[in-house]
Amino acid sequence: MLNLQSLKVIIHNTDIAPIVLNLTMFESIKGNLRGSMVVQDHINFMDTFMSSAQQAPIKIEWQYQSYSFVNHFYADGIEKMEIDKLGKKYTIHFLAHTTMNNQLKNINESFSGRGDQIIHKIFREANPLPLGGIGTYNEGRFWKDSTSINKGKYIVPNIKAADALNNVVNFCYDGDKSPLCLYQRLCDEGATRLTSLKEMNNSVFGLYNIIGTVTHKSTFKLKAAVAGSDEESDGIESTAEIGTVSKFVMDEFNKNFVSKISQGIYGHKVQQISIDKTQTKNLPPAELTSIPSTIYKLQENLFDDGASIFSSSCEPESYAAQSQKRRAFNMRMSAMNTVAIPGLGCGFSIETDAGESNITYSKTDNKYIILSVQHKFQLQDGEFEYSQDISLIRDGSLNQ
Repeated sequence: MLNLQSLKVIIHNTDIAPIVLNLTMFESIKGNLRGSMVVQDHINFMDTFMSSAQQAPIKIEWQYQSYSFVNHFYADGIEKMEIDKLGKKYTIHFLAHTTMNNQLKNINESFSGRGDQIIHKIFREANPLPLGGIGTYNEGRFWKDSTSINKGKYIVPNIKAADALNNVVNFCYDGDKSPLCLYQRLCDEGATRLTSLKEMNNSVFGLYNIIGTVTHKSTFKLKAAVAGSDEESDGIESTAEIGTVSKFVMDEFNKNFVSKISQGIYGHKVQQISIDKTQTKNLPPAELTSIPSTIYKLQENLFDDGASIFSSSCEPESYAAQSQKRRAFNMRMSAMNTVAIPGLGCGFSIETDAGESNITYSKTDNKYIILSVQHKFQLQDGEFEYSQDISLIRDGSLNQ
């Protein structure tokens, strides 16, 4: 593993990195950043920064392979405290600013437009920008990598912003019938992204280096190899280790396949009943199989000034998008204890090289979407080693 060049963990203007034993930050296309750290406290720092009535702000800065990152969090409680005469050892949990805001803000308004526009408006209600720009932190940024084709109106009935966002995100899809995800990456330093699975699959991860006036992009392939063990590397440069994986684990390959077919995630033959028109419409299978499904279509004129954004939920395209989202988890692989790749984040795609035989290559080595990354900083001999546990997904029913 390679070491960090520097690490700071600042709480109330005090850097507690010298008493941190290990630090973990987790990102996933399913949500916002969160993490935890184990602290060996011999100076009774806990009583200084932790209050039962207020969450402590946490600023984490680190430098790795000439790349620098800064993220802001809020403490979310302490657990597993061991107390002895010399001090305390405990775990501090923390979460992203937007997670806290989305949970604390209730939304009782109506929104109209495309699905991505409604998502942005709800997000902004819970995470308003200060006058003049983004403010101190980056959590106010909202980046749309994909656009929803769903349009309509959503009356949010005084529920938490987090629930309102989930309702719309879980329903919307782009022009390629690919579902959307709302998430954060550690390398985005607090910004929130809205991206479709297809856009993720097309976003191949790479690092950019500027040599003179020319920008070079180097793409990464996760490899089960040790630096210096092949002819292409002499083992001298430590950077040759970046992206090597100590162990690949195939967590799932089309598990419960028959059950998934019966649920129609490979395709539905929809019988659509329109209550307001007293009509029944048989629609063709959306994809591969034709498992019958009877649904009741929302009234198109549910509101006087437009249809509900959820009015197309009974269409075959909507079923196809939701099925694609579930099928993306049919094939899951873990790359454990990877020598950390700077700037790697969820929502990118990356290739793997887990084995050499024809059988291994055909079943596991391919392009995957990065579902999640667990960033692990472990104190060893006075320095922090940086490694990553990477979770990968792809549609196991596809050949490419």
